[in-house]
Amino acid sequence: MKKILAYLCFLFPFFAFGQGMLLKAGDQFPNIAIRQLMNAPVKSVNLNDSKDKKFYILNFWGTWCSPCIPEMDMLTKLQKVNADKIQVIAISDDEPLKLQKYLKNKPTTIWLATDTNYLFHTLFNLASVGQCAIVNADKKIVAIMKTHSITQGLLDSLYKGEKIVSNANVKEKPINELADIFAVDSTLAANFTIRSYMIGQRSMGKAYGGKSLYAKRRRSFINTGITSLYKEAYNIVSNHQIIYEVDEKKIDNYEDRNNLYCVDLLVRPEEKDSLNVILQQRLNAVLPVKARIEYKTIQVYVLTDNGFKLPLSTKETSYSFSGRGYDGTAVTIVDFANDYLSNELYLPVVDETNIKGKFDIKTSLEMRTQEQVLKSITALGLKIEKQERKMRMMVLY
Repeated sequence: MKKILAYLCFLFPFFAFGQGMLLKAGDQFPNIAIRQLMNAPVKSVNLNDSKDKKFYILNFWGTWCSPCIPEMDMLTKLQKVNADKIQVIAISDDEPLKLQKYLKNKPTTIWLATDTNYLFHTLFNLASVGQCAIVNADKKIVAIMKTHSITQGLLDSLYKGEKIVSNANVKEKPINELADIFAVDSTLAANFTIRSYMIGQRSMGKAYGGKSLYAKRRRSFINTGITSLYKEAYNIVSNHQIIYEVDEKKIDNYEDRNNLYCVDLLVRPEEKDSLNVILQQRLNAVLPVKARIEYKTIQVYVLTDNGFKLPLSTKETSYSFSGRGYDGTAVTIVDFANDYLSNELYLPVVDETNIKGKFDIKTSLEMRTQEQVLKSITALGLKIEKQERKMRMMVLY
């Protein structure tokens, strides 16, 4: 019986937090160990057992997160300067082998920990990585911050006992929990809806294809900025193809909900070939910023064949990508260049391979860096180099 009670007591924190008891500034840090430490003097640490007077900064990140890499470099410098006052523990969902490769490339005195179950990420109710929890010597959570906010000035304020205001992005409880938040169903032949920011919904876009009832007739966007809406409507693959005649920082500020929109367009079956043109017209009619297309010679990456040998694929087309790489089934080289490479390399990628057909294209990155992306392209038997080309440019005015 005692063994059962002990087991239940051990599990209680997990059950409790699973029922909605989420951590916030002012809470005591839970009696849970941070495990699978990679480069620390111990394999796990329970902050409540620590007798030192240091501040612990838990940084939630991933090798697949490109903004996280420079943030980790910044934290490494702060750790070195403040070694007697802070200990940074960087918690990611990466497997230990991936973190070992990271350490080989970027040695650091930050302790690295693997949390593939997202336990601590979930306990802090974080909406994304690139955020930190600060725990003081009394093992209370002082603040939950965006990682780029952790500066020497902020640390100096901590040492003085000054109050720190949390600014992390945490998940909101959805107000509208309908499966289709735009309430579109089979009774509608066509629809156009535009709404302001919707609480609790993550930013995303969706194109309907395959066997969907709305295949090639519908586009949906949730909590999306003006630039992203127009990029999709005009098939602009890179931010390098955008010219701003308005204040870029103002319209692309995702922290300001007034800049975010929810848009849904469903066209009639006979109009599906004009879906993007109709979307362009509707957005220009209702948004406070307009768009037009011009042509300009700019720097791009040009993709050419350098021994590409993948077999043709007859499967149904699908693809996804993240900071870990690209996973495409029955995709063209053009789609690979436009959807993935142009996003990761920050310049438009022009396909001049003359490779026809569809292929199963997979890549894997050790870290989300341009160097790793370029290396993965070479491994596919493709060559890429910077050149100049006349390109479509989207002007926002």
